Amino acid sequence: MNENNTKNPANLSSSNILDQIMGSQTQSSLSDFQPVSLVNELLATLKERDREILARRFGLGGSEIETLESIGKKYTLTRERIRQIEKDSLAFLKKEPSIQLVDALQLIFDTIVEHGNIMSEEFLMQTILLNKPDANEAQALKFLLNLGEQFRNLKETAEYYESWHIVGFDLNKLQQAIGEFINILKKSDHVISQDALYNEFKQTEFFTKHEMEFSDRVLRNYLNIAKSIQINPFEEIGLKHWSEVTPRDVGDKAYLVLKHHGKPEHYSIITKMINDNKFDDRTAYQETVHNELIKDNRFVLVGRGIYALSAWGYKKGVVADVIKEILKSFGRPLSRDEIINEVLKKRQVKRNTILVGLSNRKNFQKVGKDKYGPTEEKQTS
Repeated sequence: MNENNTKNPANLSSSNILDQIMGSQTQSSLSDFQPVSLVNELLATLKERDREILARRFGLGGSEIETLESIGKKYTLTRERIRQIEKDSLAFLKKEPSIQLVDALQLIFDTIVEHGNIMSEEFLMQTILLNKPDANEAQALKFLLNLGEQFRNLKETAEYYESWHIVGFDLNKLQQAIGEFINILKKSDHVISQDALYNEFKQTEFFTKHEMEFSDRVLRNYLNIAKSIQINPFEEIGLKHWSEVTPRDVGDKAYLVLKHHGKPEHYSIITKMINDNKFDDRTAYQETVHNELIKDNRFVLVGRGIYALSAWGYKKGVVADVIKEILKSFGRPLSRDEIINEVLKKRQVKRNTILVGLSNRKNFQKVGKDKYGPTEEKQTS
């Protein structure tokens, strides 16, 4: 989930103003933070073998993360001996930390605290590294986290992404907050805007009890940790298993893009919209989209290769069926122009096509000078 810090200053509470000030101070320090350089300085204080073992264990300096066993084979040592060397080396670096290490750990600590005392590992990396996609910097940052006695790692579970939290953080609070979000979404039963979700959350008794702890920044961050809640490409939020959040097939994707497009479109354009939104790494093809939409009841073919959503009031059937439906809904005869206008609201066809359909006396008959109604069925004796 992406964090959006855009706010209207006029709507900020005093706690949110403080939150912004703290955030700006941390942001300034982050711009000067260089994890790789700091880690290189730390490793330089170790013996060469110990330095190499730590680099291999934590994937530092561009090396791959290795197991205790594979490292042991290289140095002809047991895996338990490698574990002890790792433990002793980390203890040595923690024992008399340099000013630079203390400052770095404080910066990481402040960042996690500002986000509610816990952050997913991925989001923490993005925040600390200012969205700079550098694998070496990320591995160096993970190494520094292991040097901080104030940090604890929350391993990935079925519910949460791997995260880091401050010692003493109450994980029950995270679980309760996520539970409230899930309940709100279940009641809604469809995707909603993030603002709508936050507003609903702020009406709960749980929020009232912890209001001073839950800035918008913290709420967004908690949602980053939960696997069950996701945002779709249109910035709508919902439960991950919903098709409006994680579309399973071409039909789901077409439904989403057309819904947000807001008007009927040719299947070639729908295909392009699907691919432009990059729901996943699969490419949609025009033939597949056309074949799927024509048999999916959520879509109606309203013109040559043009599809609309049935939720918009479009009905399946040929033009004559559409005219019948229109006459039935009005409950009275209509003029030719009225019928044409109503059909064009539901089908993208030529005017002459409508007139041809209307001229079929088996289906329609003139009523008065310029009105049409359905042909009445003759009664049989």
